[in-house]
Amino acid sequence: MGSYTVLQWATFFMLYCIFGWCYECSYCSVKSGHLQNRGFCHGPWIPIYGVGSCLLVLLTHGHEGNLFYLFCVGFIGGTCLEFVTGVTMNKLFHMRWWDYSQNPLNFHGYICVPASIGWGCAAIFLMRILHPGISAIPADWSYITFVIINTMFYTLFVEDVILSTIGALELKERVARLAANSEEIQNLRKSIAEAYERLADARAELELSAEEFRTVQKTEGNVAAAKFMASTVKDSTVAVAGSVKESTLAVAESVKDSTLAVAGTVKDSTLAVADSVKSSVSAMASSVGGALSFPSTRKLRDLEVNRERLEERLALLEDGGNEHSGKMPWWIKTMLRNNPEAVSEDAGFNDLKTAALKPLHEKKQNKSSLGGKA
Repeated sequence: MGSYTVLQWATFFMLYCIFGWCYECSYCSVKSGHLQNRGFCHGPWIPIYGVGSCLLVLLTHGHEGNLFYLFCVGFIGGTCLEFVTGVTMNKLFHMRWWDYSQNPLNFHGYICVPASIGWGCAAIFLMRILHPGISAIPADWSYITFVIINTMFYTLFVEDVILSTIGALELKERVARLAANSEEIQNLRKSIAEAYERLADARAELELSAEEFRTVQKTEGNVAAAKFMASTVKDSTVAVAGSVKESTLAVAESVKDSTLAVAGTVKDSTLAVADSVKSSVSAMASSVGGALSFPSTRKLRDLEVNRERLEERLALLEDGGNEHSGKMPWWIKTMLRNNPEAVSEDAGFNDLKTAALKPLHEKKQNKSSLGGKA
């Protein structure tokens, strides 16, 4: 294969990152039953595959015909690289992107014998079949072609690595905040459940009071309805007093007018007073009815506002956020969704991952229900 230039090595690294991403996504998608975008980064590349492949090409150069040697280099080299990468990322981010703890002959979930055998077989496949074709791709490229293609890919790659690193560090902080706020989260959930109960009671009470008022008004008249309203609604006391005052003034004004009319005809004035008093009483009952609806509606509105405030606070804390960081951004959710098998020893990580994976589970359940109906 001969020696390679720096630009060729750079091209090999990027191509193997992309091929590794294709393999990882295909394998995990078939295994899980739905498409997955695996890896630390968000783009179509997984750096550990690029590093491992380039090291394999470097260490096995000149020994491509020795299958046992290729297998041993892949077995040992792949295992060591996987272990070092897993431990380093766990130390930095308190998270492991893969977990072999359920596989036989594993070591703390970082490595296992079946995976190591797979790396040995992959080394043979790469050096005997894949790399000859990969190395032929940039063989005839000019210097300008190398520069343009590598600049384009590495610009996107470096940006992706930086943003993914920032996202992983923020994820670690959110997990820590979620664990620290676990007691407040439990209290909020309890308060929200109680808020729903109070809302249900308030609606039932309002409906019952309105029904009783309509029954009293229909059977006993407006005066009895007004007395009922005044005796059952505490918050309407001020409004009732205001309406009674206005009604009293109206009656007094009517009596005054009727007294002036007595000089003309006593009968007409008596009827006028009776009509005005009747109108005043009806107006008072109507005003009291309005007084009932206002405080009751305000009480319901206050309860709704309090419930929404509690739910917003709960959603913020469940995302591991606070007043400064806000809710979990899309790139952190995407990192968790892309790696559903990721694990962490930190308390709260599973809750955060569950929150991120919830839309995927709901979508899967909806598809299953639709399929069952069909």
